[in-house]
Amino acid sequence: MYYSPLMPAPSTKDRIITAAQELFGEQGYPATSLREITARADVNLAAVNYHFGSKENLLHEIVRHCLKPLNEERMRGLDQLEIASRESGTPLALRDVIHAFLEPAVRLFSSTIKEALPCMMARLHHELTPGLEDLMNQIISPVVARFVASVQLTLPEHKPKEIILRGHFMMGSLLHLMDTSPDFMYKLSGGLVDLNDSEYLLDQLVDFCTAGFRNA
Repeated sequence: MYYSPLMPAPSTKDRIITAAQELFGEQGYPATSLREITARADVNLAAVNYHFGSKENLLHEIVRHCLKPLNEERMRGLDQLEIASRESGTPLALRDVIHAFLEPAVRLFSSTIKEALPCMMARLHHELTPGLEDLMNQIISPVVARFVASVQLTLPEHKPKEIILRGHFMMGSLLHLMDTSPDFMYKLSGGLVDLNDSEYLLDQLVDFCTAGFRNA
């Protein structure tokens, strides 16, 4: 792991988190040992125990620090849409609701600073432990309930279970993007698709998901 001498050296805790994100994304949580994390972070095992207590606690802190601010931003976006709708007397637009949900995630996962995070989060959905599943449900459930309620205002003919399932399909699309190599997609498309173009990527994803929520 290389750090520029022109930038402040990251803290021990930050080095551990960065190393863990990279390794969990590369080879999965179960296959990653604390010894590998400490070797990549260039710290001793005592540092992991001091800051996190265990590998599971380390994983939970990474997930919590990723999802909590993300969902807070989603909630703020939905709040702003509903306030604007009430003040203007115009109904909520489905595309705006979906954009408010997806935009923070696309922006976060397009950041080169957090480039290890997309692979890790995508991979974790295939490796959910009971403890991680409980944590993610605790963090995600409130924003899911709010999103479903907002979508239902725009699609009153849809049942909640339909919206929840289509929302699950939407998350599947997002997770797939998170786990896709930009180089692979660029070559596969003959140079037409650049996944690093976050604005275009977001517009296409929102259009695709908006159509998916509507009846055919």
